[in-house]
Amino acid sequence: MEKNIRKILMVVLVITIAVGFRFLFEYLFNLIWNLYDLSSVSGYFIRGFFVMIFALVWLSIALRSENPHQKLPWLLLLALEPATGLVLFLTFGRNFKRTRRYRRRPKMHGDAYITREMKPEEAEIWLKGRDQRLQDIFHAAHHLSHHQPFVDNTHIEVLKNGEEFYPDLRQAILAAEKFILLEFFIVRSDARGREIVDLLIAKAAEGIEVKMIIDGLGSARIGRRYLKKIRRSKIDFLFNDRIYFPLFNTRVNYRNHRKIVVVDGLTAYTGGMNIANEYDNTAAHPFYFRDTQLKIRGALVQSLTALFFKDYYYNTGRFVDDDSYYPKTEVPAEGIVQVVQSGPDSSTAAIRNLYLKLIFSARKSIKIMTPYMALDQETLTVLQSAAKSGIDVEIIIPGVPDKYLVYKVTKSFVTSLVKEDIKIYQYEKGFCHAKVFIIDDEIASVGSYNLDNRSAVIDFEVTVLMANPTVADIVKDFSADKKDSRLIDAELWQKRNVFVRLLEGVMSIFSPII
Repeated sequence: MEKNIRKILMVVLVITIAVGFRFLFEYLFNLIWNLYDLSSVSGYFIRGFFVMIFALVWLSIALRSENPHQKLPWLLLLALEPATGLVLFLTFGRNFKRTRRYRRRPKMHGDAYITREMKPEEAEIWLKGRDQRLQDIFHAAHHLSHHQPFVDNTHIEVLKNGEEFYPDLRQAILAAEKFILLEFFIVRSDARGREIVDLLIAKAAEGIEVKMIIDGLGSARIGRRYLKKIRRSKIDFLFNDRIYFPLFNTRVNYRNHRKIVVVDGLTAYTGGMNIANEYDNTAAHPFYFRDTQLKIRGALVQSLTALFFKDYYYNTGRFVDDDSYYPKTEVPAEGIVQVVQSGPDSSTAAIRNLYLKLIFSARKSIKIMTPYMALDQETLTVLQSAAKSGIDVEIIIPGVPDKYLVYKVTKSFVTSLVKEDIKIYQYEKGFCHAKVFIIDDEIASVGSYNLDNRSAVIDFEVTVLMANPTVADIVKDFSADKKDSRLIDAELWQKRNVFVRLLEGVMSIFSPII
């Protein structure tokens, strides 16, 4: 289970400092007032000055272009408790695109980092002759996320859980001849983590180029001694936005949640799994862990290569665009596949907006598996509308939580969904961490994207959109997972303990920033 001890302590520290700042501000104001015997005029002037600061911050949030439900928690907090709210907002609420580190990275802006793929107008030719719905969906994905669709030249294999993923990844690393690019939100120094990273250290010692990016917050629990071992090796190792002091630091909020491996430009992996014991059910763990990873061979690999180097550029300022990382490779295979990326550097919530389009395009069924569910109003409305129109909507959520309060947010949305005859299943076999989205058993998406606002607009995410034979395997896994789940009864759900429902309702208020 992901304990998130350091994450929790960091958030508690920031909140404690924010509350302390509020009382310190009041204490200093009263001290100065009494010490210098300020007149009523000067006193009102000082108070008015601080009120003006809070009002300007409040108005800057109100005038943001984002949706009202994303702004409301901050507006309420600043109105009710200005001093504490200001500290929390300056830490968690500022816009990523206004940060200096983003503005100093012009290759991150729009599609500037993509140099090997077709523009949307050119790629349209590849889709001609396909079903019109598929043309519309993949064309929209291209405009939203910039990466082109690839047709009949990429093979994708579904790897279920760490029991399948880690052995396959080990073999790919051992077979590497030129380079290995690896990027994960979480890498631990436990048995599985050491096993994979030790292989990378060994390959780097052999002269294979190894570049490794791990998230500074997600991988905060990696052991210091083991970290020193990595740094002493020949791996080109990077911490994505490591946090040394959390206060007034936007790095606390904007995290890289992607999972990407590229070997020699020929094979790639992406999906929901990180590098840690809990993803592998052959390792000791309190409960069963369900996840999905994709193994990709063929032309699509170059999209994941470009995305990795975008994140590498963000952390180093060095833009890598060498031909050696993009070998010409095509694997004959039917269907259309496409990488879709999103993050706070994007002008739109690309993956979320693509999912809205997919829901609107559904004719028969919508199948979703998600570990976390904190729906924005748009997603909630289109799912409810789909169910009302007769489309079969099924969602699998965990039966065992990995984060207690976040799980309460997930459960708070169950009520509004089951009322509209949306079938919600709790995965009783354990914790389901897979991020799977299926439309009509014909189109599927698998990646790092959770069905919540954090994945939509705060974290850096990636998913693979598919309309190919692999979708049948994903549908098959979903059916098997449904057998290991319990359908929630709408009437019994409404009769739960009032205090439980109250806690869920309170937590749902914070869904836009969780």
